[in-house]
Amino acid sequence: MKLLISTISILIFFWNINVESPNSKKNRINQPTNSALEKNWNKDFNGLWINEDDQTRSITKCNIRYDNKQFHVQIWGACVPIDCEWGERASDEVEKETNIFNLFWDHGFAERSFTFEMIDGRLKVTEKSEFKDNSGREDYELVEYFVKQ
Repeated sequence: MKLLISTISILIFFWNINVESPNSKKNRINQPTNSALEKNWNKDFNGLWINEDDQTRSITKCNIRYDNKQFHVQIWGACVPIDCEWGERASDEVEKETNIFNLFWDHGFAERSFTFEMIDGRLKVTEKSEFKDNSGREDYELVEYFVKQ
């Protein structure tokens, strides 16, 4: 009986020891971490996108990055003499490997909702604008396409 208990004790002792092979650290270097995998889930959206219509009177370009299960989007609108930067907004949490997400922008004088959708390597942006400044301007919906620079 003492032999059985001693054997079990020794097995438990060695079971809890973390024995690594000499190559384990070397091999671990090339293994992606969960956060690295997460950043690459929606990598198709990442980057600077330029409007295909160089005469647009709306969004001229947007910079998108995926971080912490959200898309972060910086937008520039058509202004003279240089484009106006609207700032950056973050989406709600999105599923991994998604091809569509939404954002909301409140400019004070207008509220804009955007749908960003990846279609055949192009970025489709649908903008719905609702004016709330009593200017009499009509609300509108606009669809534009962007290419990655």
